[in-house]
Amino acid sequence: MNYLTIDTSTTIVVGVCHSDMGEYTELALATSDSTREHSEKLTPLISRALAEAHVHQPDAIVVGTGPGAFTGLRAGLVTARTLARAWNVPVYGLSSLEVLGLAAADRGAQEVVPLIDARRREVYAMRLRPMGGDDVAVIAAPSVMKPDELARILTREPAILASSSADLYPELDDVRDVERQVVELSPVAMVRLVESRLSRLDAGEELSLETEPLYLRRPDTHGGSPQPAS
Repeated sequence: MNYLTIDTSTTIVVGVCHSDMGEYTELALATSDSTREHSEKLTPLISRALAEAHVHQPDAIVVGTGPGAFTGLRAGLVTARTLARAWNVPVYGLSSLEVLGLAAADRGAQEVVPLIDARRREVYAMRLRPMGGDDVAVIAAPSVMKPDELARILTREPAILASSSADLYPELDDVRDVERQVVELSPVAMVRLVESRLSRLDAGEELSLETEPLYLRRPDTHGGSPQPAS
């Protein structure tokens, strides 16, 4: 199967991955470092990735559900759903934090705290442990917090930090017994994780691969604070 993967939780990461009996090959990768031009840049990146992979139409789409900025996530998820309907292929949603966690687990991490920039001097974070070779188990659900709050948690319960940038609150690296893995939201990691989840669903587990966005606070246009009822 050929999968198109899309993640717009922070920057834009688009890829094409081929899966064949547990063997995974990255056929193409197209990225943009922009954190504010998802709507303008996403479709050209998808076209570029598919052309590079020589894939006219994927067999399925995997999309990151965040957490992340409202506008960026919406662009990625709406695009994934629209393409899935146009091509008549399934679309699966995965937490972007869990994909980062799996990438860190591949490097030997036994307890992982993946991070995504939440802006306003905050991070999105959760705690995971590897589960088999291609999956992760959630120990603490995703939340938004200040870096110093996360540092206090890591002081009590050390873990490997996983982020796509070494510059994301580097002060967290000063916490004792904590180190950072710089990892990517790679197409291969996304496809491995979604195929593991599909196998678990087939085995009767209750899991969700829905494409609902994981918003942990209000959009930036509302200042992130509760709004009065209309």
